[in-house]
Amino acid sequence: MLGHRLGPVSTKMFDAVCKMQASRNLDADPSDRLRSRLEQNGKLEDIHEEKNMMLHKTEEGNLGKAVVDNTKNVFRNMKPALQPILGITSEEYDEMMNVFGRELEDNASYLDVCRAYGRKKNI
Repeated sequence: MLGHRLGPVSTKMFDAVCKMQASRNLDADPSDRLRSRLEQNGKLEDIHEEKNMMLHKTEEGNLGKAVVDNTKNVFRNMKPALQPILGITSEEYDEMMNVFGRELEDNASYLDVCRAYGRKKNI
């Protein structure tokens, strides 16, 4: 699952994204393989991995507001791809988007943001 503490509408939206990615042979969540990919590269050492919570809440200041706005914009722009997967009309999608935005905030939904990094080996 891409998101956490989702409401019923936001769960449907995130599930539709996963279905769309699977239909295009895209990895919906590569985060659990980042470190191993860097290790397999063989050119890096001192590899670290971090996971941080990206909260969807405007009360978290400018970053929280940017996260909420960005997520809503991404899903708005994905309408042509997600609408057929959800099997709904354009108007129903727009209404879902209104509920989606409220659910993100009301449930304090969040995404795990992962990063992995290392230092180039001295050869």
